[in-house]
Amino acid sequence: MMLKKLMIIISFGIFTMTGCAATGLVHDKHYLRSVSITKGEEIELAMTFFTGDEKAVIARGRDISEAMKNAELLTGKPVFTGYTELVVLDGGDYGDTLELLLNDWKVSPSCIVTHSESGSITIAEGDSEMLTGSVKQAQEQGKAPKCDIITVIGNLLDKEKNSAQIAELTENGVVGVYEISS
Repeated sequence: MMLKKLMIIISFGIFTMTGCAATGLVHDKHYLRSVSITKGEEIELAMTFFTGDEKAVIARGRDISEAMKNAELLTGKPVFTGYTELVVLDGGDYGDTLELLLNDWKVSPSCIVTHSESGSITIAEGDSEMLTGSVKQAQEQGKAPKCDIITVIGNLLDKEKNSAQIAELTENGVVGVYEISS
C-alpha cells in the first residue's frame, strides 16, 4: 500500500514537471494565423494571430529574422508559426523566402501562399479567415491554382517550370492569379 502511494506521488511529480509549466502555457505565445512579407529596403511583416485580436501587428527589420524578433518585442510574447494558414508575399526572392518559412518557421505544409501588391494592407484590413476561405473557394471554382507552400516550392524547384502560379489577393479576397519565380 505504501509503495502504491509512493508511485502515485512520483507519477504526479513527473506529470507536473513535464506539463504546461515546463513547456509554457498557451497564453504565453502568439499563434500566427496570417502574415504578409513585404521586401523593400527593409522587410516588413504584417501579422494576425489566432487570439482574436482584430489589429494586425506590423514589424520591420533588416531581414525576416530581425523583423520577427521586433514583432515579438512589440507583442511581448514569442510568436509560434507552426499553424500559419496564409502567407501573402510582396516582392523579393520568393524561393528563399518560402524555404525559410518551411524550414525555419516550420509553417504547416497546407499553408496557403498568395501575392498582393499591398500585402500589409491586405493583412491589416482584410479578415484572415475570409481571405483564406476566398482562396479555397477560388481553387474549388478553378479561378485560382493550388497554392499550398509544398506545391509552390515544388513548382519553383521544377527545372522545367521554374515558376509557380499563386492567387492574387486584396483585402477583399482573390482577384486573380500571379506568377512568381525563384
